[in-house]
Amino acid sequence: MSSVFPLRRSDDIFITRREASERLRVSLSTIDRYVAAGELERLKIGPRRTLFRLRDVERLVRRDGSASSAMQTTLSNVWL
Repeated sequence: MSSVFPLRRSDDIFITRREASERLRVSLSTIDRYVAAGELERLKIGPRRTLFRLRDVERLVRRDGSASSAMQTTLSNVWL
């Protein structure tokens, strides 16, 4: 009898704030701005741990073709 392992869906994969910033090639404070603008949903685990769904981070990268374009849109929405 063979055992079959279920495939993990990308919405089941979580990454840290630092990993999200590396994937998007932005600073940690920019990640915080994405959260404040509602562009990126976070999952708080206790008082010090924040995780993000990998699919949400990848959506930001694909949305405009680059993270820098996404950041310009986010900054204009937050600061205006």
